[in-house]
Amino acid sequence: MGVGVRSHDLSKHRRHQDAREAAGASQLAAAYLYGDVLESVVERVPAPDLAAAARVSREWLRAVRAALRRRPRRLPWLVVHVQGRGGRRCAAAYDPCAGAWLAVPAPRRHATPSHVRLVRGARGDRVCALSLAGLAVAGDPLGAAACVAMGAPRVWRVDPVLAAVGDRVVALGGACRLALAEGEDDAVVEVDEGGGWAPCEPMPGALRDSASATWLAAAATDQRVYLVERATGWASWFDPAKRLWGPTRRLGPDPAVTAWGVAPGRAGADERLVLFGAKRADKEAECTAVIQAWEVDGDTLEPIPSASSDAMPPDLSERLFPRDDDEEDPDDIDPEPLSIGVCGNATGGYVYNAAEPSHGAVLYELREGGKAATAVARWEWVPCAPAVQAEPLGRAILACSPVGLDELALAVGARGPH
Repeated sequence: MGVGVRSHDLSKHRRHQDAREAAGASQLAAAYLYGDVLESVVERVPAPDLAAAARVSREWLRAVRAALRRRPRRLPWLVVHVQGRGGRRCAAAYDPCAGAWLAVPAPRRHATPSHVRLVRGARGDRVCALSLAGLAVAGDPLGAAACVAMGAPRVWRVDPVLAAVGDRVVALGGACRLALAEGEDDAVVEVDEGGGWAPCEPMPGALRDSASATWLAAAATDQRVYLVERATGWASWFDPAKRLWGPTRRLGPDPAVTAWGVAPGRAGADERLVLFGAKRADKEAECTAVIQAWEVDGDTLEPIPSASSDAMPPDLSERLFPRDDDEEDPDDIDPEPLSIGVCGNATGGYVYNAAEPSHGAVLYELREGGKAATAVARWEWVPCAPAVQAEPLGRAILACSPVGLDELALAVGARGPH
């Protein structure tokens, strides 16, 4: 009994000693690091540690903000939400500046985990849970803040495209056909402006046979939501403020492309998109798939005349779609269809293998300004998130969003001290 009490006292003493040492280290750092020296040090600190550094003192907080203003971290983060067996959920976020993954606290468990979806938005994607009772949208990109509760769309949907356009939320397609009333369309569109859902004109005819998130790639800007049919390249856009559909066009810069993805393009006077296409490479090529990117005019959905296509480096596309060593002679079998996913904003984003997200992803960074002939400035490999590797049979939802100090502070605080 005495030994047990003594061990308890020793553990308690060590905890107090560790706390005193940590406080002393912070005070020592605050005393010797200040002014330009402090800002120079802060500029080299990885983003997850910036949130902790900002809490040392007011001077450190000012230094962190000054460093971020002087050298803004423009690229968005890649956020992965994983649904494992038994409804277990976890998440991770990739910092493109540090080139490292950050484990974030598990998002608040929703009542219907099987209906967890993604809301695309120009200001960042958000994970959400859709049920008959309502739509619960995460309050921040990492899922650490409380959810924002909304009413459910009037039409019950099982696989809708959800997008945040300005202050409006749009639900497109994905309706449950068994729950539709007479005369209702499964490609129905609804808009919520804060006062309830209002029905709008349904999707154009070219998209109605594929009116669900499974078959439609989506990108959202501050004015519109863009839809592209993943297999055929048929595309259109919807303006929720005007309740208006734009032109419907089949995007075909390369007829050999069999899988399409879309993301917002470079910011400028005219709205632009970046269209991604994947196709099988030639037998003599060093990779199995070729992934290209084109800039598209947001109004007309036509390729920018002065722009040329960007091709992902073959070594990166090979890592997304690796060769199967056990594969037989390719002349005797039909290769599996390609499937790509894209998430991004006006500064850059990520391309991944939608069928096998465990292969990793590729970061693309867009050039600043709209006068360059090519849109993509660089490509960079992103390793698979440990959270995805830990749940090989789980469902991974990939999102993209800027992450600020407030969101990082929530994540770091929820994890506890290092």
